Amino acid sequence: MFRPQVMIREYFQERIFLLALVLILFIMGLIFGVLAAGVLEKNQKADLMNYLNQGLHGQITQNQTYTRQTVTANTQLVFFLFFMGISVIGVPLALLLIFTRGFILGFSSGFLFQTMGVKGFVLTMVGIVPHNLLFIPALFLMAIVIMDCAAALTKIRFTKKPVALGPELIKCSALTMVVLVLMILAGIIQSNVSPLITAWFARFI
Repeated sequence: MFRPQVMIREYFQERIFLLALVLILFIMGLIFGVLAAGVLEKNQKADLMNYLNQGLHGQITQNQTYTRQTVTANTQLVFFLFFMGISVIGVPLALLLIFTRGFILGFSSGFLFQTMGVKGFVLTMVGIVPHNLLFIPALFLMAIVIMDCAAALTKIRFTKKPVALGPELIKCSALTMVVLVLMILAGIIQSNVSPLITAWFARFI
């Protein structure tokens, strides 16, 4: 009997080391981002706060161009990582993106909390977290997929062990499609939902 939840669980159980590696890099990025936010000088914090206030209290309009640009950027990222993963050299890039995303989230969240306290925490929850609930898992999965694919290709090239390349590429392509759907949804939320919630909350700041 076909059970997707069982297949998903078994897939990640077999790749627990890769998942742990990706998670550790992301957490390291978060920590470094928070630390970087803490060492900003007063004038740098003031400039960032002025920029933030302009964005919060500016007029929010539904912009189809912004939605299209966000979704397109996420889509291009997925296909770029996929083709780079097939060529093996995309693995370091994917790991760097994981760390960088963690750093950006850590810096943004740390800065908001340090400068605005509880309001900064709530602003993080409404403006940063929603689309990243899809973006981060999708990026995690993409990194694991291309590392898995790169490992199979490397085994074929440098060892004599037989590897069924066809099923590996099919599995990689199928999971990439799942990532693509998640990234598109994340882009829609980022460009349409998050700005509206943030604008509503900004009225109380």
